[in-house]
Amino acid sequence: MVASNFANVRRVGDVSADAGRGPGQLAWYRFASQFCVGKTVLDAGCGLGMGLDILKAVARDAKGQDLDDRLKRDDIIIGGLENIPSKSFDVVVTIDVVEHVEDDTGFIRQLGRIARESVFVTTPNWSVTRCTWPYHLREYTAQEFFRLLSPIGRVNLFKGNGPGTIVHPVRNREAYMAINRLKNFPPTDYATRLFSRFCLPEPARLHSHNAALVEISSAPAKSGGAA
Repeated sequence: MVASNFANVRRVGDVSADAGRGPGQLAWYRFASQFCVGKTVLDAGCGLGMGLDILKAVARDAKGQDLDDRLKRDDIIIGGLENIPSKSFDVVVTIDVVEHVEDDTGFIRQLGRIARESVFVTTPNWSVTRCTWPYHLREYTAQEFFRLLSPIGRVNLFKGNGPGTIVHPVRNREAYMAINRLKNFPPTDYATRLFSRFCLPEPARLHSHNAALVEISSAPAKSGGAA
């Protein structure tokens, strides 16, 4: 996990309310919507609400949450997650938010507290992206992402491209972790990149984003559980 300079992190109070909140990840919302059909849903860090509108189309009820007063509308709650009651939504969705949050473990814990059934999370894969975007506090390797989420439930991993137009389930977690480790080991970095791009079928390759559906449990998930 690599951190960026905290001074570069986007904070509430940007000159423009839509700064950094464009429609770039709407396909990830469309993917997440399959887990929200007929459910009550919270979109944590919803921004302008474009993704929230996708979730509302399939959910029984959906609300957004963010911190910037300028984003307020009838279906968006302005304020911290700690103000939302425990087990008040079936599903919590958060798309490319955790890499912006200073207390990432506390953030994930809050999502698990709020959700009755599951949490869906996306974030860049540091093995590919290397945290070059200055507004990210940190990015996660596949192993770090799994460890971050495991305390709140059973982690089902996915991988895909940045916009979410390509998404694949991680069917062999150990193999996926292994190729990420090889990519992050300098002597094998370049060879692994070539092997992933030219020798592996597309669903088995390294991708720039990791995602997970976490099935909420009352006790921490075992780290050896299948993904």
